[in-house]
Amino acid sequence: MCIISSGRPTEITHAYCKIVWIVGLPCDQVNTAIVTQIKTMGSYRLGPVTPSLVQSKHTSAPGQMESVNFTMSPTFRNLGCHLEGSSASAFWYSLMDNGTNYCNLYTVIQGSGLTRAPGFVEFSNEWLCLGYRRSTCQ
Repeated sequence: MCIISSGRPTEITHAYCKIVWIVGLPCDQVNTAIVTQIKTMGSYRLGPVTPSLVQSKHTSAPGQMESVNFTMSPTFRNLGCHLEGSSASAFWYSLMDNGTNYCNLYTVIQGSGLTRAPGFVEFSNEWLCLGYRRSTCQ
């Protein structure tokens, strides 16, 4: 994973989470699994979907909404799928969300069955995902 920075500090005003997963399945199957799972979850509203992008909105509490997006690209020789997830809170006052944004992503991936897919690996940390170590997803 490569993260490029300008070296200038970024002003963080919203809680967010970014995760990278590697899954040993073709990206079209990963996309279908994510879309199918989001459609079954009452607190998610599916947005635009393309072969490489799934966009959605999640309502975590009355008046609180997060943008939850997944991007996919094939791995080397199309042997798997490089999947990136991002979740960002819409409001400035939700900076410390106790892992809500991580759980927004993880519950979709877990519910879709992708955590049991061959070669499943997750990459993230506290700098990329506020509350990553403190989250307790239901």
